[in-house]
Amino acid sequence: MYQAYPAEIAVPALANGRFVAPFKRDRMTWIKPSFPDDVPVRVQWDPERSLRLGPLPYRSLQVGLSGDAVDRYVDEWTIAITEVTGLAHAVRDRLSADDDAGAGALLPAERVYPLPVEVAAVNGADPTPAATC
Repeated sequence: MYQAYPAEIAVPALANGRFVAPFKRDRMTWIKPSFPDDVPVRVQWDPERSLRLGPLPYRSLQVGLSGDAVDRYVDEWTIAITEVTGLAHAVRDRLSADDDAGAGALLPAERVYPLPVEVAAVNGADPTPAATC
């Protein structure tokens, strides 16, 4: 899963290995993908983009946490926070050099997430394994 934060939130989080002030627990926190428990969440489909920001033919599930779910996210579910700004800059540099393949090779490997047929039926999604997580 990934999240992007401004330096004033990211730097203390990286230093502490968890979210600390000025991270605000009372704001909606959007993450991708889902959690196993039935928690206070909002779910929406988020458009996906290519490395060059072109639209892709699929969407990702985006989950918004609030209330108790944010507390659990901060205190229980977050097991590590990793700095990836350097990676993002390296990808940007490859794209600036028109090296799309090189930029793509720097990205973490994704794996197919099979959507159970009964879940697809509830939300009108295609159950074929085209989505990745």
